Amino acid sequence: MQVMIMGSMLCGQKIKDFAAVAIGSGNRQGGYVCPPYKIIILDEADSMTEDAQNALRRTMETYSKVTRFFFICNYISRIIEPLASRCAKFRFKPLTEDVMSSRIMHICNEEGLSLDYEALTTLSSICEGDLHRAITYLQSAARLYGFSISSKELISISGLIPQGTVQALFAACKIGEFDTANKEVSNVISEGCPVSQMLSRLFELIFSSDDISNVQKARICKRLAKADKFLVDGADEYLQLMDVASHLMRTLFDMPQEIQFD
Repeated sequence: MQVMIMGSMLCGQKIKDFAAVAIGSGNRQGGYVCPPYKIIILDEADSMTEDAQNALRRTMETYSKVTRFFFICNYISRIIEPLASRCAKFRFKPLTEDVMSSRIMHICNEEGLSLDYEALTTLSSICEGDLHRAITYLQSAARLYGFSISSKELISISGLIPQGTVQALFAACKIGEFDTANKEVSNVISEGCPVSQMLSRLFELIFSSDDISNVQKARICKRLAKADKFLVDGADEYLQLMDVASHLMRTLFDMPQEIQFD
């Protein structure tokens, strides 16, 4: 069987040429009869432009008898309907922490890496069931820091906002002083922390907090969602994070949520 694997930066003519060539039947490899078709695997297919996908649609229709296409993507909504409707969809859940830890330790043993329990837990947590990301972080950490890797080094490699930074901003909001909260927000921006990630970390912290009522959590999460949408639209990171912090303070201290102007 002939298999062609390509990334999102594909060459249309190369795919067309590969798909057009027929395969002789009856060939045996390893004792098995080869199927009478080729396979083209397109990784990160959701990065393709709509024009590229439309061009690929014609190729799929023309050479469907001799070629099969596999699309690997994170967001099925970014695949145009004519392509998606011609495919059987298989969704894969993130790996469990046990499976992640077991496989990571196997890789460490094979590669001679030293990873303690804290580092293993950190790696499983920041990768959220994505083994490919975990392997990439391990490889980068080994090149930068050697074969003994700590939890702090993995956090540095991943670009994850330290928990202490998130706690500091949350604690400043709980004090209720604008200048203190503004200082922490400025620190987050000056450190180059991605505000979208900070919103996600704040959501996790607030959601698991026992001293915040469900009504307060709902108000805060609503504002977090709005800020995340504004960031996607290109809003200023400092202003959005400061808006979230001020809203968080108003909610925790039961201050008026909106200011009305006549």
